[in-house]
Amino acid sequence: MSVVDPTSVDLVGLRERLVARLERFKQIVRKHLLLEGATRVLASAVGLAILSYIVDRTLRLSLPARVVLLFGGIIFILWEAWREILQPLLTQIDPVTLAHTLDQASKREPAKQSIILAPRVATVLELPQLLNTPAPPSNMMVERAVASAYQSLEGINFDARVDERRKKLCQASIAALIVIPLILSACSPWSVGLWAKRWFGGSNQPWPQKTYLQVIGLGGDTMVVPRGEPFVLRVAAKDGSQAPDVVSMKYREEGGKKITVALTKFGTNDFRYDFPPLQNAVQVNLSGGDDDMDPFKIDPIDRPKIATMELVSQHPTEPQPTKHSFSGENADLSFLPKTNLELVFSSNVPVQKAKATSSTTQPLPAELRQIDPEHFAMKWTHDSPLQMEIEMTGTGAGLTSIPTPIAVGLKKDQPPRVSLQFTGVRQRITPTAHIPLTVQARDDYAVGTMQLASQVELPEAAKGTTQPTTQPIQLFATSQPATQTDIQVQRTFNVADRSPVVGSLLSITASATDLCYLGPQTSVTRPITFRIVEPQELFREILVRQQGERAKFRKAIDDAQKIRDALTTMPPPDVAKQLAQQHRAIQRETNRISVSLGQTLTEMKLNELGGPEAHELMDTKVIKPMKGLDDLMNPQRDALDSLANDDQSKLADATTRQDQMIEKMKDILKNMSQWDSFVDVLNQLNEVIRIQTQVHDTTETLKTKQTESIFEK
Repeated sequence: MSVVDPTSVDLVGLRERLVARLERFKQIVRKHLLLEGATRVLASAVGLAILSYIVDRTLRLSLPARVVLLFGGIIFILWEAWREILQPLLTQIDPVTLAHTLDQASKREPAKQSIILAPRVATVLELPQLLNTPAPPSNMMVERAVASAYQSLEGINFDARVDERRKKLCQASIAALIVIPLILSACSPWSVGLWAKRWFGGSNQPWPQKTYLQVIGLGGDTMVVPRGEPFVLRVAAKDGSQAPDVVSMKYREEGGKKITVALTKFGTNDFRYDFPPLQNAVQVNLSGGDDDMDPFKIDPIDRPKIATMELVSQHPTEPQPTKHSFSGENADLSFLPKTNLELVFSSNVPVQKAKATSSTTQPLPAELRQIDPEHFAMKWTHDSPLQMEIEMTGTGAGLTSIPTPIAVGLKKDQPPRVSLQFTGVRQRITPTAHIPLTVQARDDYAVGTMQLASQVELPEAAKGTTQPTTQPIQLFATSQPATQTDIQVQRTFNVADRSPVVGSLLSITASATDLCYLGPQTSVTRPITFRIVEPQELFREILVRQQGERAKFRKAIDDAQKIRDALTTMPPPDVAKQLAQQHRAIQRETNRISVSLGQTLTEMKLNELGGPEAHELMDTKVIKPMKGLDDLMNPQRDALDSLANDDQSKLADATTRQDQMIEKMKDILKNMSQWDSFVDVLNQLNEVIRIQTQVHDTTETLKTKQTESIFEK
């Protein structure tokens, strides 16, 4: 060690030599710090790589998770490099601070403790600067102090203060951190390569495992199901992998709670879960065996279905088309042949394609055409019943709609239905009879015309004579457009217009014709047949029927008299009840006789039998009084129903009323007898007139023949 002469001290030179020694030592310290920082950064990088391998192999991280962790690891390593390498290298350390750092390190290692460096370094480097102050200290004292401090530092080896053991440890650590990954790569290059692909290549190649689960029907990471419909989620192990014993699932519907369930095992490799109808998307996680599938989404979308359907029809006879609200299976939507139809419907979602197939062996009358993604149309001329099914396939997920049946019937224009009825007469009529007829025609669309036709079939004795031909009687006629579907016409047929002979048959038929577009259709009624008889013969038949009714009326009087006889004393309740029942039977019989006599009177008028006096006599003396019996019979019926044992006044009233009723019935019976006598006289008079007329006609014929014979001679 050299000795500095205090008498000739070069303060500047001493300072520069000390600074040079410290700068050289600073470079050595920086190298040590760089080595230690590199060791720590490399250890962090290798540790993170090994940790990522273990975590990824265990948890099978998804690509987003790996990306996040990779960027987090890179940021951590960069931060470590800044903190452990760059920051120490960029930090400026002055010599005094460096000496103080060495003193602190010596205190932590007692074996290396020696003199304190920081005060001596500060004396050499900073004490000479006091000489330049306004009140400097003694120059000699400064020089002596600097020389003394420099001499004490001259014998100190700064390099010996560096911990070579730590340097070697860092070097060994770096070597180990390089060798360990190489050894791992050599031992399992496929695993390391797969780790590198997954973390740095963005690969989704899975780690090797025994079980690989798959979801039937899953495309990508989204499974599409019909909205609002239950469905079955099916899970199985892929071919070649080991089937698990249990498959569990966690799912969460948007806005709902997470649900954990175990799938039902239907077979060795068949796991199912019945999902309820979904309205919102569901996030699903599946795990089974050593496989944890990546999360996927179940997205419910609307299945295509027909939202609106409209059928537009126009028959050639219709001026304007008609729109029908159509649901597909309307039983009342049937149309006539040659009707132009157009079916227009829309879907609730965009549709990729729509298919119409016939439900029968007959082909479809037209092709289904697509107007836009949601509207379709089909136009045809209706000639046969149509039955088809429409099936739509959605644009997005390819969901197929439930087949919608469409049925359009063919309506046949039925021939008109016509009926013919007669009243007032029976099947036997006189040659001068008048027959009241009622003709009714109905058609499903419109009645065009109605006619009445008659035919006379002569008896065998008059086959050689000819009957005049008559044209059908027009009852109703209209022109297009016809609108009346139900028409009733009343017409009185005058038999004398056909001049039928006695013994012939008169047949009357009615017909109706519609205005069918394909051609008029005519329907004819079954004929009603009448036998033409002599007026005297028919009159006798009517009189016999009236005499029979008179006999029945006489019996009703006798029954009424029996009731009167029973009312002489107060009858018991059961007898009173029987009397009331007998009275009702008499009243019903009287009303029936009245109706029957009225019918015979009408038959006489229509066949021109008798005369106005006879008709008036029957109406005023018999039929009307008989109808007036109800004024007595109705109160008598109520009185008999309420007859009591202790009410003598009611019994007296009932007896009096019964006497009045019997007396009136006897008057009516007397009038019926008088009417018969009047008719007998009238018939005899008519017979005399007929005989006289016949004698007169015979006499005139003989006179004519005699006159002709005289002129011939």
